Amino acid sequence: MNSVAIVGGAETKGTGVSIPGTAHVAAAGTVARHPRTRRAFSLLEITLVVAIIGVLMAVAAVSVMGGAERAKSRATKASMATITTALKSYHLDNSKYPETISMLVTAKPPFLEKTPQDGWANEFWYKVPGTNGRPYDLISAGPDGELRTEDDINVWTMDEKQPSGG
Repeated sequence: MNSVAIVGGAETKGTGVSIPGTAHVAAAGTVARHPRTRRAFSLLEITLVVAIIGVLMAVAAVSVMGGAERAKSRATKASMATITTALKSYHLDNSKYPETISMLVTAKPPFLEKTPQDGWANEFWYKVPGTNGRPYDLISAGPDGELRTEDDINVWTMDEKQPSGG
């Protein structure tokens, strides 16, 4: 009796070809079955992947929040530009600037559809006459909502380059 040992699959009769995934023949007449083992991820590998995803999410969150503040600042500056245009039109029609921004809404015809707010949903601070010989002052209190702080946006200086923080 001949003994045959085949690794990787069973030999088809007389051809010398083995079929992958079939039982291994250990010796003539005995068949040894080896279950296929699958490689799984270790706890360390899973922990590393979760940690990396957490770091990426934190970086993305900081980036998105910074983008939201920049968008609010841009919206505020755009609103201020719109108000400035309405103030100039009012001045051309009436030879004076309005006492309040709401007068731009109540004028006949109105120069604005509604009383504008800055990007943080606060009303603009407006005063006639303005300081330093300017015809008016128009200021947004900025993100903190407090006037006369570093984050205020002034219509007369809003296009000047701001020093980058950090």
